[in-house]
Amino acid sequence: MFYAKSHPGETIKEHSAQLLDGLNLLQKTYGHKITNDDTFWKLLKTAVLFHDIGKANVLFQNKIRKFRGEEPLPCCLSPRDEIPHNYVSVALIPYKQLSFTKDEWRLLVAAIGYHHERNVLPNSRDIQEYVKQTVSKETIQALFEDMELPYQPEEASERLLDWLEKDRKSKYAAALHGNPEFFKKHVLLKGLLHRLDHAASAHVDVETGAEENAGEKTRRFLSRFELRPAQHFAIQHADRNVIMVASTGIGKTESALLWIGEQKAFITLPLRVSLNAMYDRLSDRDKIGLQHVGLLHSSSFDYLSEKAEIDGEETYEVSRQLSQKVTLTTIDQVLKFPFLYKGFEKELATFAYSKLVIDEIQAYDPNIAAMLVKALEMIVKIGGKFMVMTATLPKLYLETLCSRGIIPEDQWVHASFPNDDLKRHRIHTYSSEILDVTDSIIQKGKNKKILVICNTVDQAIRVYKQLQTECERTGEQIPVWLLHARFIKKHKSMLEQRVTQFAGSGWHQTDGEVETGIWVTTQIVEASLDVDFDELYTEMCPLDSLFQRMGRCYRIRPYSEEEPNVHIFTWNPSGMGTVYDAKLVEMSQESIQPFQDHILLESEKMKLVELLYSRKSLRGTSFLQKFDDAIRLFDNQLFFETKSQEAQEMLRNIRTLEVIPWKFRNEVEEWVHRLERETDKKRRRKWRQEIEKMSVSLNEKTLNYRNVALIPLETIGLEYLSWIMDSDAKYEFDEQTLQGSGLVYKRGTDIM
Repeated sequence: MFYAKSHPGETIKEHSAQLLDGLNLLQKTYGHKITNDDTFWKLLKTAVLFHDIGKANVLFQNKIRKFRGEEPLPCCLSPRDEIPHNYVSVALIPYKQLSFTKDEWRLLVAAIGYHHERNVLPNSRDIQEYVKQTVSKETIQALFEDMELPYQPEEASERLLDWLEKDRKSKYAAALHGNPEFFKKHVLLKGLLHRLDHAASAHVDVETGAEENAGEKTRRFLSRFELRPAQHFAIQHADRNVIMVASTGIGKTESALLWIGEQKAFITLPLRVSLNAMYDRLSDRDKIGLQHVGLLHSSSFDYLSEKAEIDGEETYEVSRQLSQKVTLTTIDQVLKFPFLYKGFEKELATFAYSKLVIDEIQAYDPNIAAMLVKALEMIVKIGGKFMVMTATLPKLYLETLCSRGIIPEDQWVHASFPNDDLKRHRIHTYSSEILDVTDSIIQKGKNKKILVICNTVDQAIRVYKQLQTECERTGEQIPVWLLHARFIKKHKSMLEQRVTQFAGSGWHQTDGEVETGIWVTTQIVEASLDVDFDELYTEMCPLDSLFQRMGRCYRIRPYSEEEPNVHIFTWNPSGMGTVYDAKLVEMSQESIQPFQDHILLESEKMKLVELLYSRKSLRGTSFLQKFDDAIRLFDNQLFFETKSQEAQEMLRNIRTLEVIPWKFRNEVEEWVHRLERETDKKRRRKWRQEIEKMSVSLNEKTLNYRNVALIPLETIGLEYLSWIMDSDAKYEFDEQTLQGSGLVYKRGTDIM
């Protein structure tokens, strides 16, 4: 018996058979979209059969046997001498008995040899010597017979091991860079082997719900309505790449589903809470009712686990393996492959037969936008299709796609669908600070739902406290809440639920008493919450953010009053030079001046953003500099230089640390003790979730600037969490009243 896995116990033959089943399923469901090249499928099958045969070496077998409590096999080497099995697998391939071209062999060696990415690179002489001492010919003969493979053992092929060594060197990288067809085959072969291996290890199907047609279900749901122009456009261009600019309420999500049709697809949004809401909406059986929809982001396991109507763990695992027919996800989960990090092939190969929808592209900073432009080009080159849909589109992105010419213009279409019939926002700018008008905000809060948005957390806290002080001084009983990113996860979730209850979109269509009051927030609500307030008070910021903020006021209602319902404060806004480019904010302010006290139409918003974010207008701004620098970085990115996690951190452009305020020490230590005593895997995960709910993500740069010394938790597996002491920051929140400032540094930083 040759073990492949320890828990549950599984042999190399059993594990390989699961990969073969997955390969058959993949070829049956999406094979015609991936490639009709029979040689490719033969290569992939060969990779599947031989990817784990290196596990037959004695040191690997003894590692499993020790875990299972079995006697070790005799061996003269120490466990420290073990060479990774994926390198050993290459040495055991019966090279002389298989017939491939030189390029096909190089692709096969790369796929098998690097189906696990290691920090230690292979050395062919060491591998040959290791094989002699740990894998006898009799062992290989027995393994081939067990797996019913019609081959005889051979000496380790020096040629294959030589290619294995050279895979991560410049010659192979040059072939990937200079030969598009070779690059495509490399990505498909290695990427699909990753998919098959990971799905088999997780014991889920590599693809699920291939028969479900999202477009058909959406058409059925919309059958009682007349399709909107954007939806007709999506259906008409379902076989092309699409860039669609459409106003809120125009039916963008349904347009995307109609464009997806019967295809496998990924839909991305900037923020997790929006994805959670979309998941609920699309899986609702009384509406569109998708059965094979997944949710994938950094906290999707927690969200899915709380749903009684599904097996949350299974749904999460299928989502994690990219197996669902439609997956709702953040871009960091599936679109960071332009970094060409170790293992990037898995996600890119999946897009060879999938459609991608990027929603709200204007919400990303210039570094990420550059990465998305590069990702779209790579997806089209490997055979996939994309739809970009957004409320406003910076012209720079279109200009870049056109000027680079990597995606021919006849392969994509662009259209705008403003909804000028719905007049929602009358704006007024003030040459004063938002802190100057807290008394007016309180008066409005008596009878209306008021939203205040600041550029930084510290400014939001200042406004919140001043509003509270004013209310106490005047005796006004106006409820005031605060929501920003420096609440622990548990409290942030409570506040998000409360604000949605307070001003959930569509509240004006329900009966009953209308709740009034004031919510003070940051950009956290710009694209994350489906809320609808009566008036917006906001600090000046770049146009795209400003219009996102406006989208939370009169979200789906017409506004017909003569008084402004959007109040913009231009004097000394917080976050200039740290959160926002000051010149961009200044240009944004100038561009809206002609609309003082006017209704701002949706088409005018689109035009203003388009003009502001043109290459000509952006000249001299840090925004354009960052975008161009990032494009150059991705164009010259070296293969396999970074790890996936490193790419994720670069993608987020900031490194955040998970921190628990010292105030919660007793409560958290109780959960830690339970975790340490627990052996059941599911309950351990449950205790870990409870601990993580008490943490808040903090910007590492801010912590360094503040000279905050964190204390890591000592429990194994929880080292990524740290305590932040009361001497560095205090934490205020009352779970009964939902009042408090959250985490407050001893000195303000005006950094988000």
